[in-house]
Amino acid sequence: MSAPRITPDQLESVFNDGPKRSGALISIVGFDGSGKTTQIEALAERFRTAGHEVLVTRQPTDWYRNEGSVQQFHDAGGSRERARILSLFAAADRHRHVQEVILPALSKGQVVLCDRYVYATFGVFIHRGVDAEFLATINRGIPRPDHAFYLDVPTAILSRRLRERDGLNLKFEERSDERIESITSTYREMGAHLERVDGSLPVQEVSDDLWRRCGALQKVLTPVL
Repeated sequence: MSAPRITPDQLESVFNDGPKRSGALISIVGFDGSGKTTQIEALAERFRTAGHEVLVTRQPTDWYRNEGSVQQFHDAGGSRERARILSLFAAADRHRHVQEVILPALSKGQVVLCDRYVYATFGVFIHRGVDAEFLATINRGIPRPDHAFYLDVPTAILSRRLRERDGLNLKFEERSDERIESITSTYREMGAHLERVDGSLPVQEVSDDLWRRCGALQKVLTPVL
């Protein structure tokens, strides 16, 4: 068995718990096709029904996604040095997003549901050859989620879902089961930082599981609506 490319301690060093906040931060992580969007929307609706103000957001933001060099890498891949440069851009995007969007929402008592968050940076850029310690350094100082859920879906199912959804318009890293597995295996190396959820189950079962796991959080949050 090969040595892990990231340790839980390296990931731990990223987070700054800071002062107590009135809101809650929840991250849902998974490879494209794992059902993140569907589950975030369902969880948002349940929190809203329970009387909470909810902000649905994502990382990376469009500032990063719309950059030509990022889109080129998604389409055709690239060198390790190019990936290292993009990881710096992704970290800048994350810090900006945290300061301008996430922290203000948390201070208002909102439930923030974030698609991906920092975990995806480790998953993707470690696969691309960027060192985990370097990634930890450039992302250091962000708030720790109250929950970070990983929608774990077998590679064969992910590939089938992506082909059914996007046909031939797949990103470079979606065109190979080996590349998909390289990324998702890093999520599994994160240990207790990610709460594994079986994303291959029926949609409603996954939704019910996520809501159940948020039970303790529901008891301490104050409804604002």
